[in-house]
Amino acid sequence: MADKQPVNPAADSEGSHTPKNHIIYRYEPVLLYITLKNIPWFKERPISEISLGGLLILVVIRTIQYNITRMRDKYLHTNCLAALANMSAQFTGLHPYVAQRMVSLFSQLSKKHARVVDQIRESAVTETDNEDPSEQNLMADLAVLEEVLRMVLEILNSCLAASLHHNPHLIYSLLYQRELFNSFKTHPTFQDILQNIDIVLSFFSARVEEHGKGSNLSPSEVLEVIKEGSVQFRRDKLKKFPDLKFKYVEEESPEEFFIPYVWSLVYHASNMYFNASRILLFSLSAS
Repeated sequence: MADKQPVNPAADSEGSHTPKNHIIYRYEPVLLYITLKNIPWFKERPISEISLGGLLILVVIRTIQYNITRMRDKYLHTNCLAALANMSAQFTGLHPYVAQRMVSLFSQLSKKHARVVDQIRESAVTETDNEDPSEQNLMADLAVLEEVLRMVLEILNSCLAASLHHNPHLIYSLLYQRELFNSFKTHPTFQDILQNIDIVLSFFSARVEEHGKGSNLSPSEVLEVIKEGSVQFRRDKLKKFPDLKFKYVEEESPEEFFIPYVWSLVYHASNMYFNASRILLFSLSAS
């Protein structure tokens, strides 16, 4: 398989989308009202009932997490995040587990970010006159991580700004892990977007404390407080950011990637016979 990556999403001010992302963006409201029950192939956690849109979000998040830990393909997670971003303003009635996984994605990325920062600091302490390639790699990893973290925060912000009152479970998950965002509040890359999230969390945290009056509220009681507060929350307090819209940008000569890739899929998955000694288009080790 060729090493060349075929896609690279870029911000689009005119609202164009890739064919795939356009379909997801267009039909997302419908997906959220299609209910699925007892999905046997979803092994991450038993889910008795979830919307098709919620399941789509879970699959995309799982793909991002797998890619970050195993494959480390920048374009894959960028495309996945672009798909989530295109849908984010349409998220309504998110399943509790979907909300939890969205926040846990940020948690996973923030831990990885902290490790890379620590490694860079350690490298700086033992700095020599010669340029260290490993340090350059760490700086590149840090830049990618911060780009991804920023996109995740933008997705969360987009959802809250557009449909906060329809997503109490997301607010609950954000409140539950509020400390995740503390170390990023003064970071110049995240400061502006986190101001919005902090406004939301401060509002609902104050309401929970007010209703609790020193006692511990149950999860269901906290959720009720959030639902009541959502009606009263003024979204005009939030800073307005541009709508998240991404489009498909195809590199030159995409056939150099797609033709060998498609034929490799045919060879490995079709059960058709090919003389392996005569295959030159792709590597037989490709999966």
